[in-house]
Amino acid sequence: MGRVRRVSLAIDEDLLKAIDEAMVRVGEVNRSRFINTLISNAIAEQAAGAGGRVFSLVIVMYDHEFGDTEKYVTDIQHEFRDVIRVVTHTHVTDRDCIEVIHAMGDYERIQELTKRLTAIRRGIKYIKVTNIPIPTVS
Repeated sequence: MGRVRRVSLAIDEDLLKAIDEAMVRVGEVNRSRFINTLISNAIAEQAAGAGGRVFSLVIVMYDHEFGDTEKYVTDIQHEFRDVIRVVTHTHVTDRDCIEVIHAMGDYERIQELTKRLTAIRRGIKYIKVTNIPIPTVS
């Protein structure tokens, strides 16, 4: 990280309130650091969207008793063995499970994985993807 520079931003009052509430939820006390992290994450996401290789976390919450949802999630994971490195499975409630898929590879391939999981729709309660661009070695 380079030298820190002070800048001034005009932020809508409602947005500033939402930022402060989000800071409380995650336990952050430094607004500059919090906003810096949000901006850095957004830039990394955009860079990943430009193509190239990424490391991704795909978080999926689903109802394991709803139809064949659990089977569909597992079948799709088998189709993407080329990019999936690790999957962790957590039992959240009697019915709800969360799987965190650790994937690494071409951005487009991981986007395809995410689209396939999203397409299940029924039984899926939540999907979130975080992409971190993998720097090219020069």
